Amino acid sequence: MHTTPPVRPADLRDVTVVVRLHRRPSADLDACFGSLQAQSIGQDRMEVVALGEEPSLVNRLTGRYRGARRPAPVREWSVSRAAGRYVLFLDGSDRLAEDALERLVAAADAHESDVVLGASEGPGADTAPAGLFRTERPYADLYGSRVYWILTADKLFRTELLRRRALEFPCAGDLGDEMAFTASALVAADGVGVVAGPPCLIHGGRPGPAATAGERVELADRLMRHASSLAPEGPRRDHLLSRHLERELAEGTGAALLSLQDGAEQERVWRAAGEVLSAHLTPGAAALLPRPVAVRFALVSAGRFAEAGQLAAHQLDGEKPEPRKTVEGGRVFTRLPFFRDADTALPDELFDITDRMTVTQELGTLRWNGSILLLEGHAFFEQLSTRDRDTKVVLRERRSGAEERFSVTARRDEKLVNAKGKARAMGRFSARVNLRQTSSGWPVTPGVWDVHLAVSFEGVTQEVRLGRRRSADVDVTGRAPVTIAPSPRSADHELVATLFWTEEGYLAIDMAERALTAPGPS
Repeated sequence: MHTTPPVRPADLRDVTVVVRLHRRPSADLDACFGSLQAQSIGQDRMEVVALGEEPSLVNRLTGRYRGARRPAPVREWSVSRAAGRYVLFLDGSDRLAEDALERLVAAADAHESDVVLGASEGPGADTAPAGLFRTERPYADLYGSRVYWILTADKLFRTELLRRRALEFPCAGDLGDEMAFTASALVAADGVGVVAGPPCLIHGGRPGPAATAGERVELADRLMRHASSLAPEGPRRDHLLSRHLERELAEGTGAALLSLQDGAEQERVWRAAGEVLSAHLTPGAAALLPRPVAVRFALVSAGRFAEAGQLAAHQLDGEKPEPRKTVEGGRVFTRLPFFRDADTALPDELFDITDRMTVTQELGTLRWNGSILLLEGHAFFEQLSTRDRDTKVVLRERRSGAEERFSVTARRDEKLVNAKGKARAMGRFSARVNLRQTSSGWPVTPGVWDVHLAVSFEGVTQEVRLGRRRSADVDVTGRAPVTIAPSPRSADHELVATLFWTEEGYLAIDMAERALTAPGPS
């Protein structure tokens, strides 16, 4: 006989919020549960589960919530008991913004996301990669973004995902368990979303002593073993490993290690870090690391612990000048300590930052002068001066890959600076793109031509798409075809160009042939 109890509408919730109460001040807990009571999503759409050792405290905090209940002991609570379609885990010192659950659930439902991230702030917040929450990301690429860099469990998880994958959150909060749980959920998710805008979560800090250097190194090893079990060998695994190398192992070989007074203990931790690197540092993961971290790890792997400590101290020095750069053969090298040091003999590739150069660019104006397309704007490297200029406008046909290049003229602007306020006076450009006559002497051929800018200064070149970053003066409305030239193939046809914008906002040109319009009766 089938004995499964019927599901009643009153049993359904949109979200279950699990709060860990262990060793939290009363004022923090009141603020946490007060923020839950104020949620704009409404109490009838949420369930609050408090996990703690004191039943009287749990009852006082949760008794006012519809759907709240006396919790099971901390390690016995299971995701299988959640009434909500989604689950979010909080610490008792955390608070939610008033509309946090409403925004997170709406994003998950709209895009069928298994995990949704919202921004957080406060002393206990995991440092978010720059720009992650600047724009809405309905379908964030786990391996093409830095979503994996935020492994706190204060996210919205689809309950069905956690049950299907048998993922249980260890609410006792053992070191690294929260990160391992979140890592498993992110990798298993069919869709990960990011909610832009103001923070959803305000952290109140985490009580207790900070992890020691040795514990951080052991944690890095444990998390990288876990990451290796989540993804097969190759670029995806390298991406996951690089996060733990950059965070946990870099922290374990940084300030925490340098502060150790016991020389023997410091030596033990350095050697343990070397063993972790030997087990997990792949060439692919190393290539993804910030150059100072990659150089430090190369020194550790070579057993040069004193030099690794010097470099770590150099990184921690907040008053150190920005490393100078060497440009050779179109490559850029950061001159960190031990660059081309004869004793350590580290390879130049460790200091190569060419592929990490950042181009700042904007299209300022766009207009026709007959068959000539006039472009103006600015483009420069954040990290290089604007001398030795050789920037080009590049048209590339989508199907054939054919290219046409046009020179640009540099324009001086003493007010033009990079993000750090350094002058980039010759970073402005203007270009005359003559579609009627290319380097071959013929007009640009029919096809769809994407517009690029090959930004080149000091012999270093990087190509970027043009148009997505543009001033408000650029007209993005529909444009009529512009006659370019008679068709080279047919006397009764002509070549016309139509500007358009891709879905991503980039500029492109549709070149086509059309029959000449017959003259009307006189």
